[in-house]
Amino acid sequence: MNTLEKYELEDLEQTSVEGWTIDDIGGADWALRKISALQSQNDEIKKFADLERERIVSWETKETESNNERISFFEKKLSEYLNKLRKDDPKARIKTPHGTVGTRKVPDKWEYSSEAVAELKKLGMTEYVRIKEEVDKAALKKSVSVLEGGRIVNSDGEVIEAVKVIPQGEKLSVKVEK
Repeated sequence: MNTLEKYELEDLEQTSVEGWTIDDIGGADWALRKISALQSQNDEIKKFADLERERIVSWETKETESNNERISFFEKKLSEYLNKLRKDDPKARIKTPHGTVGTRKVPDKWEYSSEAVAELKKLGMTEYVRIKEEVDKAALKKSVSVLEGGRIVNSDGEVIEAVKVIPQGEKLSVKVEK
């Protein structure tokens, strides 16, 4: 933020916002300068916050990395001990007041290649192939007419009840030169 923008912000704080209006091009330019100064201040705040977030993430990673290495070490030792117990009892578990150690069956992972659909169709197993149907919005917009009230009709004059157009009006666009 430059000195002029700081001055603009100080001037803004002194100006009463209640009952204030823009009456001429000078007032509009003054308001645009204020917007520019406030946007610059927002940019500085965001830049500072991004640096702080980055620093905090770095600190968190550094702090948890050594803990995660230790956790992996202890989990490996527990796994070794559980495997030793499982030699005598295949369903052995470790239970203590501070937790339990056991194993769970992980379901098999199914991999589908890009040719799976074509192969299933070739084998006549089309009941296992899903076809996704959706409205081609771009083509529909080009082929219909919009009536008052947002209703649309096709080229045959039939009203399509399932689709309606909701007018959005206008949106103010303020572009500030920096």
